[in-house]
Amino acid sequence: MSGFVTVNGLRKTYGGDVWAVDDVSFEIEEGKLLVLLGPSGCGKTTTLRCIGGLEHAQGGEIIVDGNVVTSVSEGIFLQPEARGMGMVAQSYAIWPHMNVFENIAFPLRMQKESKQVIAERVKDALEVVRLAGLGDRNATDLSGGQQQRVALARAIVGRPKVLLFDEPLSNLDAKLREQMRYLLKEIQREINITAVYVTHDQAEAMGLGDELLVMNFGKIEQRGAAREIYCDPATRFVAEFIGVANMFEGTLVDTTSSEEGTVLVRLGEGNDGPVMKCLGASSTLDGRVAVLVRPEWFNLSADKPQQAENVFTGKVHTAHYLGERAEMLVDTNLGEVRITAGGDDAFDEGTHVHLTVDATKAIALPAQ
Repeated sequence: MSGFVTVNGLRKTYGGDVWAVDDVSFEIEEGKLLVLLGPSGCGKTTTLRCIGGLEHAQGGEIIVDGNVVTSVSEGIFLQPEARGMGMVAQSYAIWPHMNVFENIAFPLRMQKESKQVIAERVKDALEVVRLAGLGDRNATDLSGGQQQRVALARAIVGRPKVLLFDEPLSNLDAKLREQMRYLLKEIQREINITAVYVTHDQAEAMGLGDELLVMNFGKIEQRGAAREIYCDPATRFVAEFIGVANMFEGTLVDTTSSEEGTVLVRLGEGNDGPVMKCLGASSTLDGRVAVLVRPEWFNLSADKPQQAENVFTGKVHTAHYLGERAEMLVDTNLGEVRITAGGDDAFDEGTHVHLTVDATKAIALPAQ
């Protein structure tokens, strides 16, 4: 593997037989932002801390810009301050007895930089994070979003090779978190720095990452762009973790008559359930399968469609008008189905409807 940041066979345990990080390998191109995404305890933060030198791995190696910073087999472990990295954590870690300038200048003072260098770099960092002119302000007088930008400025003032983000927006309210997400991505691209970002927030991950790496139980489930992971999940876990998923249990049926790249799945437990045509590679499927259909992939209509495939009937159980969209729960012979439609396409509760889904918008996955 080769990349600006390369992780090979990383393994970490906190004791016992359970690996927090279990043989994880990936690389990041220079100037790209990779998001590590997954539920609590999946190993994403441990991976980040190993990259930053805050944890000692029990296996594997980490290479940054061609330099080995961790190699368990060769006994190499560079201390965090020697790795050329900046970190922005959940807590702002703002020192209340220092003004904004001194908070940002702190790492440079630890490096014994000259007053001129400190003044120039802090000024540059303040401009990058859109806080120019606020250097004399008391840091604790700033808003939460501004304090987070001070923390970011402090992380970049030393001009690191890599930025590490450990759920930096989790303490902000929803609206501010969305604003900061756009700003962080803008700044990361502006200074063209390689970054690793940890979060459990799907919208944050999809909006920020050039690529997403989904983890579960210390392993990588899938890596790819946000659209790929959402529209073409590799596993059932990824399908259910990213976004909202309607999952239908079924059994793979004879695929000899199916078009290439599609399979037929009989839904339900018995032999009389409806058959759904969906995307899937028959070579990777066997017996019981699960079919993914996102809420917005269904089409609703009052009249029965002309097409013969993947047409189901139902009755709207609940409907919520949310302005630009409507969310409905529909009772069908598939069970309860969640539907998202345009706000003008909402159906009233109790309305009988027909559901259709194109075969290319239904994905068959291994049941487990």
